[in-house]
Amino acid sequence: MISLDGVSKGYAGRTLFQDVGLRLVAGERAGIVGPNGAGKSTLLALLTGAESADAGVVSRARGLSLGHLPQEILATPDATVLDVALRPGEHLLTLEAELTSLPAALELATDVAEQERLSARLAEVHADYERLGGNAREVRARRVLAGLGFRPGDEERKLGTFSGGYVMRAELARLLIDLPDVLLLDEPTNHLDLESVLWLQGFLEAYRGTLVLISHDRAFLNATTTSIVEVEGGGVTRYTGNYEEYVREREERRALVEAAAKNQERRIRETERFIERFRYKASKARQVQSRIKALEKEDRIAVAKDGPRVRFRFPQPERTSELALELVSVAKAYGEVKVYDRLDFQLRRGEKTVLVGPNGAGKSTLLKLLAGALAPDAGERRLGLRVSVGYVTQHRQDMLDLERTVLENAMSCARDQGETFVRTLLGAFLFHGDDVKKKVAVLSGGEKSRLGLAMVLLDPPTVLLMDEPTTHLDMASVDALIVALEAYEGALCFVSHDVHFIRQVARRVVRVEAGAVTDYPGDWDYYCWKRGAASATAAHDGAVAASPGQAQADGGAPERSAKGERLERRRAAEARQALARRTRGLREEIATLEEQIEQLEREKAGLAGDLADPATYQQAGRDVADLQRRYAESERMLAERTDRWMHLQEQLEQASATEE
Repeated sequence: MISLDGVSKGYAGRTLFQDVGLRLVAGERAGIVGPNGAGKSTLLALLTGAESADAGVVSRARGLSLGHLPQEILATPDATVLDVALRPGEHLLTLEAELTSLPAALELATDVAEQERLSARLAEVHADYERLGGNAREVRARRVLAGLGFRPGDEERKLGTFSGGYVMRAELARLLIDLPDVLLLDEPTNHLDLESVLWLQGFLEAYRGTLVLISHDRAFLNATTTSIVEVEGGGVTRYTGNYEEYVREREERRALVEAAAKNQERRIRETERFIERFRYKASKARQVQSRIKALEKEDRIAVAKDGPRVRFRFPQPERTSELALELVSVAKAYGEVKVYDRLDFQLRRGEKTVLVGPNGAGKSTLLKLLAGALAPDAGERRLGLRVSVGYVTQHRQDMLDLERTVLENAMSCARDQGETFVRTLLGAFLFHGDDVKKKVAVLSGGEKSRLGLAMVLLDPPTVLLMDEPTTHLDMASVDALIVALEAYEGALCFVSHDVHFIRQVARRVVRVEAGAVTDYPGDWDYYCWKRGAASATAAHDGAVAASPGQAQADGGAPERSAKGERLERRRAAEARQALARRTRGLREEIATLEEQIEQLEREKAGLAGDLADPATYQQAGRDVADLQRRYAESERMLAERTDRWMHLQEQLEQASATEE
C-alpha cells in the first residue's frame, strides 16, 4: 500500500534517515518506536505525503485514503464538536461529488460500454459511501464521541470552549468515523483518560484497515500492533510481533550480533598476531600479504549500544504521621452539577494510589480537593503531622520562571544537590547538553511540562499529587520516573492513562464513579481481577442476599473464607457459562461473517489485480465490464458484511457489559 525505497531525509544539516526502505501491506498494524528526536513523526509525515523525501521514492497505492492525526492540531474554535467530527475527508468529498455527477453522466451516455462502465462505478461509489457511514454518519459520530469521553450535549458545544486535549479528541473522532484505508496516528493516547484509552484500544483492535501509530504507551502498543518499526541512528528496522515481542527479539538479535562481533574480533586478533610474527619472514611473505588484504576487506560488525541509562535517587521527604491527608464528609458541586456529597477519603504514608474511572467522574476534582487547590462546599480537609503537599497538574509550566534558564529553574528547587546531580536528573527528562541553558520562555509546552515534573522530584513533598505525570515523556523517561516513584517514601496519589505506568507504580486503586469512591487495596492486576469477579457475580447478588447462612458462615468478618472464595469462583464460572449460552448465536454469526469477509477480501484482491493488469485489456474476448461489475458487487457485499459484523460485535460487547 505504501512503500519507501532508498529514502533519505534531513533537517538543518542533520540526517534523520539515510537510504531507508519500508513497505506497509494491507491490514498491517505497525507501531513506530525509537528515542526522542530520532525521526518518528517525520517518518509518519513521509508516509502521509505531508513531508517530501530529500532522496529516494515514496509510493502509495492509487486511490488510497489516508487518515493522519498529527501531534499538533489547528483548531477551528467556532465549529461545534459534531461539525468537526463530521467534517468529510478528501476521499468522502470525492465520493459525494461522484454520487452527484455519475447519475447525470449515466443518463446522457448513449454508448452501451460507457453505460456499463458508469453503472459499475456508481455501484462501487455507493458501496464505498455506505461503508463510510453514508447517511448514518451522524449516528456513528455520536457513538465515537461518547467513546472518546464527550458527554451528552457536548456535541453541540463550540470547540473553542474545550481544552486542547478535547480538540485532539474531536479530530481523532473524525478519523475514526471516516474509517480510511490507512490510519496514521501520532501519540493518540496523549490527551485521553484511562477509560477513553481502553475504548480506543478496543476500537482499533476491531478496525480492519492498515494502522500505523507512534506511542510511548507500552500496554497500548501490545494490544494494537502486530509489528514494530524501530527508528534509530538514521535507519529503520522492522520487527514482527507486538512491543513485548519486539523487545525480546531485539535482545536476541543484539546477542547474536554481539557474539558474531566477538568471534570476528578474536579472528582479527589472531590474524594480526600472525602478521606481526611472520611479517619479516620470507617464507611466509605470501601468506602475510594475503592476510593483510583480507583484513582490509573485512567489514567490521558494528554493535549498537543503548544510550546511557539514567539512574538517580532524589532526597526523601521527612517522616509524617501514618494518616497523611484526609477528606471528611466533603461536598462539592459545580452549579447544579453535584460531584461529591459527604465524601470520605484518606491517604496514608507510603501509600501509592491511582484514581481511575470514567471521564467526568471527578478524578481531577478529587485531586484538587486533596491539594487544597479547590475549596469544598462542605466538609473538611485535614493534614497529618509534618505534611507538605505538592500538586503536579497537567499545566506544570505555572510553577516556572520564564525568564530564567532550565538549569536555573531546577537549581532553585534543589535541596542539597549539586549541579552535576541536577543535570543528571534533567537528562532523564530529555534536557541534554546546552538544552539546560535555554530560557524557559522558548520551551514548548511539553518541555515545560517535563521541567516542572523534574523540579518536583528535586525537593519532593510528603504528599505528592500528580495529574497525568507521563504525558510528553518518552519510554526511557517514564522508566526513570517509575524508578524514582518506587523509591518515594511519601504518600502518592495520581491519575494516569498509561497502564504500564499504573501497573508498575500503583499499589492501591480507587475507582471514582457517580460521586462515590470504591477502594481496591491492591495493584492494577488485582483491580482488574476484582472488577471481573464483580461483573461475573452481579447476576447472582439476589441469590447471595437470600442465603441466610452465608453471613453466619463468614462470621461477619471482612476477610473472605476459603469456602467463600470457592463459592465466588463457582459463581463466576456459572456466570461465564450463562453468558456463553446467551451469546452463542451472536458468536456463531460473527464467525460465519469473518469467514465470508475473508473470502470476499481475497476475491476483491484478485479482481483488483486483474483490473490493474494491462494484459487484461489486451486479451481478445475478455469482458472487462463484467470484471468491473463483479468487483463492485464484491465491494458492496464486503461493505454489507463488515457493517453487519461491527453491529454484531457491538451487540456482543453490550451483552458482556450487561454482566457488569
